[in-house]
Amino acid sequence: MSADAYYTVMAGLQAIGAKMDALSANLANVQTTGYQAVQAMTEAAPYTGGNAPSGADVVALTPGPDTRPGPLAKTGNPLNVGLGGDAWLVVQTAHGLALTRNGALQLSVDGLLTDSAGNPVLGANGAPVSLPELSSMTIGSDGTLSGIPVSQPGQTQSYGQLFLVATPPGSLTALGGGLYQPPDPNKLQPSTNGSVAEGYLNGSNVDPVQGMVDLIDASRSYQLQTQLMKTHAADSTALNTLLAQG
Repeated sequence: MSADAYYTVMAGLQAIGAKMDALSANLANVQTTGYQAVQAMTEAAPYTGGNAPSGADVVALTPGPDTRPGPLAKTGNPLNVGLGGDAWLVVQTAHGLALTRNGALQLSVDGLLTDSAGNPVLGANGAPVSLPELSSMTIGSDGTLSGIPVSQPGQTQSYGQLFLVATPPGSLTALGGGLYQPPDPNKLQPSTNGSVAEGYLNGSNVDPVQGMVDLIDASRSYQLQTQLMKTHAADSTALNTLLAQG
C-alpha cells in the first residue's frame, strides 16, 4: 500500500472517529435536561512541506451545538420552567454570563433565583433575580415573576421578568452542566418569540433512534476503512515477497 493511500485511509478514519465521538456523547445525554446535541464537523487541510503526500488531511472542527430546544416534559414543579421558541435563560457564572435551557430553578437561602448549579439567574434588567420569602410564586408565559410575600398575605406582587435571549450569531461554547458561553456576552438580544412554560422542563434535543442508527452506520464505515487498510497492507507484503523471490 502506497504512502499516499495510507494517508487517505487514515484521514477517513479520523473523520469517522470524530463523528462517532459526537454521536456517543449525544446518546449518553439523551436523558440530560436541557442538553443540546454535539455536532461533528471536519474539513480537508492539504498536506504541506517538502515531502508532503498528495491529497489532504482531516481536521476536526468544534462547531456550536444544535441549538433547537428539546421537547417539554411536565414536572408540576412551579420552579421548573420549559422554554419555547428561540429562547435561553441567562445565568451569572464565576467565568461570566452563560446561556442555558436547563430550567430546573431553585431559591438560595439569600432569596436569589438560581439554576440547579447555584448560578444566579438574570432578570430582564440584567441583574440577578432576588425574591423575598413567598408563600406562593407564579412564572408567566413571558417570564414575569409574581408571588404572595409571607409578610403581606393575600397581596400578589410582581418581581420582574426572566431575561430570555435569542440564540446569538456565531458558535456557542459548551461549558458543561448544560451551560453555553456566547461569542460576545455584551451583544445578547431579547428573544422575539420565546415563551416560558411553568412546571415543565426541556429535555435533551437528541433523537435517540436516529443517533443509534447513525452510530451503527459510522461504526460499519470505520470497520470497512480499517479492513481496507489491512487488506492493502497484506497485498503489499505478498507483492514484496514475490519480488524478493524473483
